[in-house]
Amino acid sequence: MMAILGVAIVPMAHAQVETAAPEITARSVYMINADNGEVIYSKNPDDSSAMASTTKMMTALLVMENCPDLDSPVTISKRAVEVGESSVWLQEGETLTVRELLYGLLVQSGNDAAVALAEYQGGSVETFVEMMNQRAAELGLEQTHFTNPHGLDDPEHYSSARDLVVLGGELMKYPEIRKIVATTEMTIPWAGHPYGRTLVNHNHLLWQTPAVTGIKTGFTDEAGQCIVVSASDKGINLLVAYMGGQSLAQRDQEVMALLQYAFDSYRQQKVITKGKEYADIDIPFRRGEAMALVSDGDLVKQVYIRDEIEYRVVLPDEMNLPVYQGDKVGLVEAYEGDVYLGNAYLLATQDVLKPGWLGRINYLLDSVYHFQIGRASCRERV
Repeated sequence: MMAILGVAIVPMAHAQVETAAPEITARSVYMINADNGEVIYSKNPDDSSAMASTTKMMTALLVMENCPDLDSPVTISKRAVEVGESSVWLQEGETLTVRELLYGLLVQSGNDAAVALAEYQGGSVETFVEMMNQRAAELGLEQTHFTNPHGLDDPEHYSSARDLVVLGGELMKYPEIRKIVATTEMTIPWAGHPYGRTLVNHNHLLWQTPAVTGIKTGFTDEAGQCIVVSASDKGINLLVAYMGGQSLAQRDQEVMALLQYAFDSYRQQKVITKGKEYADIDIPFRRGEAMALVSDGDLVKQVYIRDEIEYRVVLPDEMNLPVYQGDKVGLVEAYEGDVYLGNAYLLATQDVLKPGWLGRINYLLDSVYHFQIGRASCRERV
């Protein structure tokens, strides 16, 4: 029978000096560890504002969730051609696949591709927008409302940095999407031309560092510079939403600073140390004696330097004898908040043999003696 004997919270071993957070001028920012949801940086995360083409993440998500064949053909409508602004130069009546339109949507950020996909998936733009808002509610995006599939400004079209991080994380569950948003440049067919359409990703950070793996940029006069970024380095996976930046150059510079700050916030640490004492346990039939228990090995993990490590010791209700030095007696478990990091066995540090009948009798007599002494002490105090 094993039980959690105790919980100890101690500072992280060898924690290094904390890096100062960068100064961010954007209207709102939200950055998390994508694996455990740990918030690394936050500025007005729940303020709703125009979201520009980051909208297209929801358009792509609904396509991925509802289209069984990305090679299905889509015929381009007049409405798609006439939407305006950012475009992949679709032509009325031409046919492209859903996959090709997804590249146009997420790489080139084509508003025409957004309308074409919305009409294909929803039957009409209006029905598709209803689907967008229903899915937003299902995902718990409380500060988000859609009026279109592309992100052109509308007073009733808005989101928050926190909501965009949730949406981005949901979209990146799809391998095909991860491939698309990491594409810097590609060509898709162009009807009536001897050459194809060259699509160039608006996410310039893809060229600046291999750590960046996606996801979607956006800009309108109302929204300012926006971007949702996924990034990975040394086992750390990040999601960042940046909204209301003042310029493209400043947006990219500040997001790069945020990513560096986040990656610097994690260290490879020895969270359990071989040979270190993490607990002791009472020795049966030896009043007042306990045995130290030490870890049988090291546990090294990437940990957040602003967190503390929590140790939970798991021991038997009673130590069964005999026990020899090096025997496994219990466990020490390491946690970072609610995140389980791993464990190590706790080993006995001495031999303890099973007592004979004489030793047991002596222990019982000693117990009776101490019990009587305790009773007498109680009577004196009364």
